[in-house]
Amino acid sequence: MPKINLQSTNNKFAIVIFLFMLFLILIPLSTFVIVYAFPHLAFGDYLFNNTFYIFISSLILVYFVIAHISYYNLKIDSYVIDIKIYRTIIGIFNPKDYIDISHDMFVDFSFFNRSFSFNKTLVLKIDNDSGERIVKRFNLSFLTESEERRITRVLERIIAKNS
Repeated sequence: MPKINLQSTNNKFAIVIFLFMLFLILIPLSTFVIVYAFPHLAFGDYLFNNTFYIFISSLILVYFVIAHISYYNLKIDSYVIDIKIYRTIIGIFNPKDYIDISHDMFVDFSFFNRSFSFNKTLVLKIDNDSGERIVKRFNLSFLTESEERRITRVLERIIAKNS
């Protein structure tokens, strides 16, 4: 059996989304500063009269916060499955959810889409040392179809090797 070596991440894309969210936060704040600090400027008057820009950017920001946009690091080698999920805003340094298991513990997996979200959920079924079956869910934000196929092929090879 050939060596297994899969590494998948969405770090760069998550940074772009984070910068977009930061921009959405700065729009309403800068608008209020401009309107109240310089009330006689034409730009401030325009923003004050067209507050729907602020409203729409606030709605988009709330959606991104509710949708739990995160970035992931997935590494699968010949012996270990290692998945770490980080929050883009709050938990940049500590993983929100992680797992590091050997192939012998891995039993089954599945993917399913989250409605109204950019996340796909990877569900792993794991047998622990005492024989109990544990189900672990990981939200993978902005997972592409090609990455999903790559992960599926590798995990299916591990299941075939275990049975």
